[in-house]
Amino acid sequence: MFHKSKSVNELLTLHNVKTYMNKKIFLLGIFLLIPGAQSDEKHESDIPEAGSIWQLKKNGSPNLSSGPGQVVYFLSSDAYHTYRSRKFQMWDSFSSVDVRNLVRLQKNDAVKIIDFKFEGAIYKVELLDGFHKGKKYYLIGEELKKNFKQENKQNENV
Repeated sequence: MFHKSKSVNELLTLHNVKTYMNKKIFLLGIFLLIPGAQSDEKHESDIPEAGSIWQLKKNGSPNLSSGPGQVVYFLSSDAYHTYRSRKFQMWDSFSSVDVRNLVRLQKNDAVKIIDFKFEGAIYKVELLDGFHKGKKYYLIGEELKKNFKQENKQNENV
């Protein structure tokens, strides 16, 4: 009789373990699906479409020490490190950027969106005006939304 009760206890324990594991797998599946659905919504609404043209409406840097103009970066990593340092206030891990890898845009200069990186935090742009016309650089996404305005598509058709 003792032998039968031991096997029943093992079955109950095994059944409890299976139920517990099924619940954990279900919850894990839910937590993996929800952020994926939210990130899809972000990509559709927040990120400008490739090929759109944006014009600088104001100079991005108000400080006289850093000079006038909106900065674009030659390397995407430089732009991302600057973005990350601003966002998280982690200036101790900030990487310095060589001035030769920066270009300053002036008011009314236009850029064309080529692609985005780092979930829309950084945009690859082609410069449409100035000395560096036709070259590809990287722009921080927040600065695009704050300092640029999208040109109307109707003006291009006229």
